[in-house]
Amino acid sequence: MCRRLRVLKALILLTGAAMLGAADAPRDWSATLLTDAQAFHDQVVEDHPGPYNRLDPGFSASNDRALALALTRARQVRDYPGYLWAMRGYVAHFNDGHVAFDVQKPEPIALEWPGFLTGFDGAGRQVVRTVAEGAGLPPVGAVLEQCDGIAAETLAARNVGAFRGRWQLASQRATQGGRLFIDARNPFITRPSRCTFRVNGRRQQVTLAWRPLPDAEFDTRFAATAPRARPAIGAHVLADGTRWYAMSNFDGNPEGATAKALRPMIADLTRDRDQVVAAPRIVLDLRGNGGGSSEWSQQIARVIWGRAAVDKAAVSSEAVEWRASASNLATLQGYKAEWQASPNGSPEAIAWAGKIVDGMARARARGEPLWRDDSDETKNEPVTPAAVAPPTARVFVLTDWGCGSACLDAVDLWTALGAVQVGQDTSADTLYMDVREKPLPSGIGEAVIPMKVYRDRKRASNQPAIPHYRFTGDMRDDAALESWIAGLPRT
Repeated sequence: MCRRLRVLKALILLTGAAMLGAADAPRDWSATLLTDAQAFHDQVVEDHPGPYNRLDPGFSASNDRALALALTRARQVRDYPGYLWAMRGYVAHFNDGHVAFDVQKPEPIALEWPGFLTGFDGAGRQVVRTVAEGAGLPPVGAVLEQCDGIAAETLAARNVGAFRGRWQLASQRATQGGRLFIDARNPFITRPSRCTFRVNGRRQQVTLAWRPLPDAEFDTRFAATAPRARPAIGAHVLADGTRWYAMSNFDGNPEGATAKALRPMIADLTRDRDQVVAAPRIVLDLRGNGGGSSEWSQQIARVIWGRAAVDKAAVSSEAVEWRASASNLATLQGYKAEWQASPNGSPEAIAWAGKIVDGMARARARGEPLWRDDSDETKNEPVTPAAVAPPTARVFVLTDWGCGSACLDAVDLWTALGAVQVGQDTSADTLYMDVREKPLPSGIGEAVIPMKVYRDRKRASNQPAIPHYRFTGDMRDDAALESWIAGLPRT
């Protein structure tokens, strides 16, 4: 850490002590930012694999630069929105969906909007998606060209992307682009005042009249900027015999609603496996899925393709290195204990956690910052599970732009086994995975930090999975999707 940051850290510790002595005083938001940003930085240093990743030599310097910007911004922070946006700007510098500032105790922010919101379309344009009643507003479908002399794409990158990160990804622009015309009191940007739209081939100038956006209206308006299907978890059979499995969540809580829906679906799939794999086609529908636990996709793969095929695919895939910190070890020990205590805990998940715990403990005893879980170690070992007949059905994996984390793991695994990806480009992730959360000193939020780094993964860092067949219609239209997939080649 550079000398300037060490001096700032000492000042922050003194500031934090002073804050404790004045618990009843109004919160000093500048001091809160100083303390939380430094704590986030230090947790990255202590627990993230990046500082010891020889293939990411600029990681630590980037972390220091991001902290320095947050500390500089603290000079103009006077309230909660300033604190929030400075923290979001700090986290955005990682350009990693698995590094996050998770707000646990938000304070209300009086939102404003100009009576319309835009979102990104399939061509990368920002188009009006939702409009309030009133004269002088651009109609739904109008294309944004510029505001105050700043091109639309530059404006979105500056006002939204810089505080959300990963702006190079179409999925991120689709998810977050609707925030361009939402004023959430970010003191580090200037909200637009006059914009130009193209409507039916003609330009329309609009002077923005900012007005309150009530909380009751926000969810509906913002959702309209990036519509996404979230079908209920379950299975059904189409008229032509196609087996359709909707999996809109992979949450890993063994007692949660997702597990209670996925377990019986997988049990039925297992019982009916012979009929399922002989169907005209199988559709593994991941619309709405943002990740969770990769154990679900592995269970499904073991049923459809057989344990031997899955084990072989796993052996030929990447290794991982875990940051062997005390906090990460405690997190994995907690996972193992939770799963062991649950009557529905997966034996595979328990064994996996035990392996990681033992490996981390050995690395720590040797004073090594990383522990390598190398799947290549078993490359020459015989595959013990008996092989099963592969499915005769063509397997399609249906994805949308929100598929990330464990959802991406599912796409990687299933396509490696022979499935064909269809639908939309997915989201993307870096090589840093498996997060843990730790509260920040203020109690306002948590630092979400990855614990491991992939090695030799076929899909590159922040590279989305691209469908073999792209669907350009409305992903919420089940009937249109079913008809489209029925027309895809079966060989």
